[in-house]
Amino acid sequence: MSYLALYRKYRPQTFDEMVGQDSITRILKNQIKFSRIGHAYLFSGIRGTGKTSLAKIFAKAINCPNGIDGNPCNQCDVCLKIDRPGVMDIIEIDGASNRGVDEIREIRERIKYPPTVGRYKVYIIDEVHMLTKEAFNALLKTLEEPPEHAVFILATTEPNKCPVTILSRCQRYEIRPIPKALIIKQMKKICQDIQVTMSEESYDFIATRGENSMRDSLSLLDQVIDLKDDAGEVAFSDLLAFTGMADKQSIGNLVKQIINHDSTGVLIGLRGLISNGKDNILLMDQLIEFLRGILITKTAKETAKEILLCTTEDFAAYQEFSEQLSFNQLYQMISQLIDEKNKLKYSSLQGIIVEMALLKLCLEEQKLTPKAEMVAQKIERQLLPPIAPQSRPVTKASLPEKKPEAEQLPSKSSLPETEYDDQEEDRFAPGVANFEAVPEHIDKEGLSGQEETVSQPKPDNKNTTGGNRHDEMRFFKILCEEIGKTNSGQAMFLKRGEPALKDEGHLVIIYSVENKNFYQFVNKPELIKGFEAVLLQKTGKSIMVSIQLEEENFNQLDLLEKTLRIVNNEAVKIIKTEDEQ
Repeated sequence: MSYLALYRKYRPQTFDEMVGQDSITRILKNQIKFSRIGHAYLFSGIRGTGKTSLAKIFAKAINCPNGIDGNPCNQCDVCLKIDRPGVMDIIEIDGASNRGVDEIREIRERIKYPPTVGRYKVYIIDEVHMLTKEAFNALLKTLEEPPEHAVFILATTEPNKCPVTILSRCQRYEIRPIPKALIIKQMKKICQDIQVTMSEESYDFIATRGENSMRDSLSLLDQVIDLKDDAGEVAFSDLLAFTGMADKQSIGNLVKQIINHDSTGVLIGLRGLISNGKDNILLMDQLIEFLRGILITKTAKETAKEILLCTTEDFAAYQEFSEQLSFNQLYQMISQLIDEKNKLKYSSLQGIIVEMALLKLCLEEQKLTPKAEMVAQKIERQLLPPIAPQSRPVTKASLPEKKPEAEQLPSKSSLPETEYDDQEEDRFAPGVANFEAVPEHIDKEGLSGQEETVSQPKPDNKNTTGGNRHDEMRFFKILCEEIGKTNSGQAMFLKRGEPALKDEGHLVIIYSVENKNFYQFVNKPELIKGFEAVLLQKTGKSIMVSIQLEEENFNQLDLLEKTLRIVNNEAVKIIKTEDEQ
């Protein structure tokens, strides 16, 4: 007898042997037990999950005279004849190669003849979505009102390509992807039967590569079992070498080197993997999957082990890395790797693309984190001399000498870890309003050795429009903090604007032209009413909130000019001092 592939040899023969489709098999068994068999069924789902197997079991079960709890007995003459190829009562049609209207006409001609073996004549049309439009139209009437002895079972991976007129005439069942744990359990039974042993890591690896498809997993298992040694054991290292994938420790080392900004180490490690025959695309897949494991572990904590279905060693590695990376870093790394992976399909320079992608992650990780940016800006503010409440002459000599950037910014290792909380960190993220910004009324560029008089704000910090700069920043800070407690995304969009107090009861939030998308999201009546309700609850004042979009040259104006433009919608008059005249 010729060799049978594992997925054919261990194809389920009863509903109870189907893996991962309990609810569907229960319905079909009850229909057979209570004689409620429909005339047309549609099984849809991803490849290798049991659509055709389920159709064959159902065709056998409705014809079996000695059914057991809805299952075929597989021992009577009817079941044995149906198992043999070429039986006239079970007609299997490939929709991809028999997709024309002539084939459907032939079905219509033959369907009127009664079955010869069992009670029903069953037509199984696989990949039914491949039929032409004319073929579907020819099938409609027969599918809706077939003879009493005929049953249609349609199977497809793309039900969206089937006409609605076909779908509405069928009982539709969605065959679900098979969980990885059930695939591993089935593989263990098969390996025990064929006397092959593998490690848990090997089972997990094959099931992961199978992508929730039993047939794909068993096809890969069918290949790797011949890697067994004299004792019948398949080594995990041999499995990795055969599939062209790297082990988890090597992937973890690459991630560790990226975190440590070790560009040289990344290049050496990557070159070692490629020289050992590892595939570039699979390597990117493994890196993305590893970072996903870290992200889920950081999010779900201990529950992540159940979500990932990973080994104890892998989960410990994910936990270690999750403490070293922030959510934003993980999102950025995963997104960039996915973008770079898409380039690999269309390029002959795959090795270079992978190298540049990992080096890019190393270089971008060397940028200051938001916490480091916050500390650097605070240090820069402290370097500026204190400003008296009265007007005073400012000379170029009175300003601190600008130090090189490397001297101003502290090293990452020297930054305090617990001095600032996440709320303070958010204020200094790029594009976010700074609630403790340094006054911008000192024009350093305009100083040329001569003394210039710069008007300082009065002690009450009132501007000419009656608004209070302290109040506008306080109101805006309260609003952002309260919105962030319930909707962090909305708060993030809100912080992209710049606050201005038109008067004591009117807070205006201005968005730059570059942030027009955030402006469009926030500028909605229902959101603005919510903002006003939050301010009323927290401050006890009835404050009107307005959302505005700035002019194209708005960024070139100083704070006073911006406020005047908002309130009066007029040009700003600049009065020169006597010294300037």
